Amino acid sequence: MPIFDPQSQALIQNWDQTIKNQVKIKRLTTTHAEDNQFINFANQLSGMTSRLVINAEKSEKDLPGLLLKENVFYSALPLGKELEPFLEALSQINGKHNMLSEPIRQTLDKIDIPVRLKLYIALECPHCPNVVRTVIPLALNCNNINLHILDGSLFPETAQKDGVLSAPCLILDDDFRWTGSVSADEIVKIITSRDPSQLSAGTLKTILEQGDASWVARQMIEKGKIFDAFIKLLLHETWSVRLGAMVVVEELAETDPELAARLCPTLIDLFDGKDIPIQGDILYALGEAGDAKTKEWLEKKLPRLVHQDLIDAATEALDSLKSKNK
Repeated sequence: MPIFDPQSQALIQNWDQTIKNQVKIKRLTTTHAEDNQFINFANQLSGMTSRLVINAEKSEKDLPGLLLKENVFYSALPLGKELEPFLEALSQINGKHNMLSEPIRQTLDKIDIPVRLKLYIALECPHCPNVVRTVIPLALNCNNINLHILDGSLFPETAQKDGVLSAPCLILDDDFRWTGSVSADEIVKIITSRDPSQLSAGTLKTILEQGDASWVARQMIEKGKIFDAFIKLLLHETWSVRLGAMVVVEELAETDPELAARLCPTLIDLFDGKDIPIQGDILYALGEAGDAKTKEWLEKKLPRLVHQDLIDAATEALDSLKSKNK
């Protein structure tokens, strides 16, 4: 069944005639129930244009969608009023029509901290297309801005998790949000004025995944504090995330031992409530960052441990602390 009405078909065909070079995007599917909607959309859209190439890939993302660029992801079906800003974004990828002023582009060039923007839209929303037009050029001009556009009606469980009740709703780093219209100037202003100590766990996770553990360590040393969100990464359910956080702990322990030791009381308090793999990594962190009080706790805890992996980890942590005090 066709999903594009005659007006949309004409818009797509007119767009196709304005594009000189092929535009390549990806259609990502997961195991989500809405996968087929994106497959159908991509098949019908690519069948109407000679310039757009849509490559199909399986993805480990939580939601299916269209990957316009590595940092621009559409978990929304750009139909109706959303089709035109979607096609405009494809034109911008093709190198046409830079939509940003020179001052904004210069500011974007200076952004060195990964930014997570999540924009919730709804197909019936009259204001959403303009907000899409506002945020997409920001991401297309700055690789450090990761933009995820979602249809809250298509993925209500995700919208509920994010506490989104209306559209458009733009969320920065799982924290700051705008509801309704917003200007590019205001978005960029808030992004560039962020306090690194207030970054969300998701943003810090992105930084670690990009191999910037040293940046996280330096920021905590400069601020003289352990970021609250960093603790969440040390206790993350995914091992690779915890591994990245451990690199930060190692650098803190080497560069600023007193600051590193401030991690230990919190990790000790949370130890008993965690699963064995996380407990093992907590013990490793304690061995890297601990002080005399940490050593005392480990000596008392070791005889009460039952799992051999934890016994080994606690023993190694104690040996590490003892070697530091020699």
